[in-house]
Amino acid sequence: MRRTLAGMFVLAVIMPASLSAQDTGWSNGFWSTTLPAIAGTDTLGLALRGRLQNDDSADTGSDTAATPPTAPADLRYTPSHERRIANFANFVAKSRLSDRQGADNLAKLFASQDVVEGMKAPLDAVGLRIDDVADAYAAWWINAWQASHGRDEDVSRTMAIAVRNQVVEAMASSGMMRSASDAAKQEMAESLLIQAALIAAAMEQSKGNAALTRAIAAVASQGARGMNVDLTAMDLTEHGFVPAR
Repeated sequence: MRRTLAGMFVLAVIMPASLSAQDTGWSNGFWSTTLPAIAGTDTLGLALRGRLQNDDSADTGSDTAATPPTAPADLRYTPSHERRIANFANFVAKSRLSDRQGADNLAKLFASQDVVEGMKAPLDAVGLRIDDVADAYAAWWINAWQASHGRDEDVSRTMAIAVRNQVVEAMASSGMMRSASDAAKQEMAESLLIQAALIAAAMEQSKGNAALTRAIAAVASQGARGMNVDLTAMDLTEHGFVPAR
């Protein structure tokens, strides 16, 4: 797939002509605030950072270190349409805390179409799924990194799967999703997928607008820091993320 993950889908669905980047709420930086508490993204961020640095002593917490590892299969779930509707509503409610107008526009969008289901085909093209927590995190991570660096480049299947494998390893070693229910996994994955789509949409609309591109980069970086992911400390390669040189 070309450029940001979900980008082609976003052009056709997420950002119809009647909506602007500001309308989706990116300018108020609510992306990181909409992640569910079950995500444990702060701990996951530390685990990912430790792996990128090849530092086995990375502090992910003694409780996490003692937790039995998560099997890759545990990161997949059976989606429920009813839960998805509830997740959309929760996403809108949380985003309304920082951007009422943006939240209203998102509510209209969610009422008109199934945004997550619409991402199935573009993610399939690079070997990712919408019903897997690690895949959803990989889509968010790649899009957030590209946005933070003001870049909109090809995302190959090799690259997407390499990043996905890094997330699987971190989640498996931390055991963070080992006992999570299907509902919890779906809530986390769909929050990440929506954020990935919004980032891609904002990036598309920022083309030719340097000031807007810089603003989006700042918001993406700030949101990732809230998840303990320092996007400035890493580079994206065909082999996945590596420490920045």
